[in-house]
Amino acid sequence: MKPEKQELKVYSAGAVAPPLREAIEIFGKEFKVKCDLRIGKPEDLLKEIAKFKKGDVFSSGAEYILDDAEDRGLIIKGSRKSLGYRRSVIIVPVGNPAKITSLKDLCGKDVRIGIAVEGCLKGVWDDVASKAGLTDQIRRNITHHADACGSLMSLIHSDKVDAIFGWNAFQGVWPDTCEIIELPQNLQVFRSTVAGIISYSENVKLSEEFIDFLTSPAIRKIYADYGWIHEQR
Repeated sequence: MKPEKQELKVYSAGAVAPPLREAIEIFGKEFKVKCDLRIGKPEDLLKEIAKFKKGDVFSSGAEYILDDAEDRGLIIKGSRKSLGYRRSVIIVPVGNPAKITSLKDLCGKDVRIGIAVEGCLKGVWDDVASKAGLTDQIRRNITHHADACGSLMSLIHSDKVDAIFGWNAFQGVWPDTCEIIELPQNLQVFRSTVAGIISYSENVKLSEEFIDFLTSPAIRKIYADYGWIHEQR
């Protein structure tokens, strides 16, 4: 067996990368480990991992994405740990020009809504709208689909929509360009941000140590500063 190298190749979905990037910097300095962070859309990253059969750790913003990756043989079963939760909210541009204050406001005439059809937010609009019994009213105002959190936020940045279904942590990631409108507790959806070890890793022990590091109190605080939640209300 080859000795493990003191280096890690980490793959991360874009919207969960900011706290991970900070954690990697600390881990690298503290343990003298070279860490290469590759950021992108989850499906693109998984295709890359499958093609080149390389990598050590994969992180994304929903457990179902790693369920699929496990089924495809890309993630070691039993290697996953949750790094915290994000809570569903309505995201609007800074200044909230459409004056959205509640879920019912999304049912109004001429309101433009963006939703995700891939990535960690896939299906969240349906979960929220169904809980409220407003599925038809909200669906008719959905004007744009996006394939990931970054492209969803680009709809806000380019003034193509008045609101999107997003995560509370978006305000920590994009503090200058968006505001959050909280949903009532009974309508909220939570999803776990998770990290797991890639099946092709040649650094399994080091990857385990890195994921343990991500769940340490100091790194949980970094995630919390960006809006991640570690205990559901």
